[in-house]
Amino acid sequence: ITNRLHSLELLPGIGKKHMWDILEERQREPFKSFEDLRHRVKGLPDPVKMIARRILDELENKDRYRLFVGSRRIFRE
Repeated sequence: ITNRLHSLELLPGIGKKHMWDILEERQREPFKSFEDLRHRVKGLPDPVKMIARRILDELENKDRYRLFVGSRRIFRE
């Protein structure tokens, strides 16, 4: 998203350490499922819950950047 912020960091529960762990594991081999992601990245919160929380936050306009939900302007047209 920016030079200092990776889109993974926008997910609740993902900080720099988890972000780097995810990127390193993905480089070794693509993830096959959310379960595979949880198994290979130790201490990672439930990915389904993280994504659901992020979508709700975007729908409630709590965040500046959007990953899953379009801007309100799109919905007005």
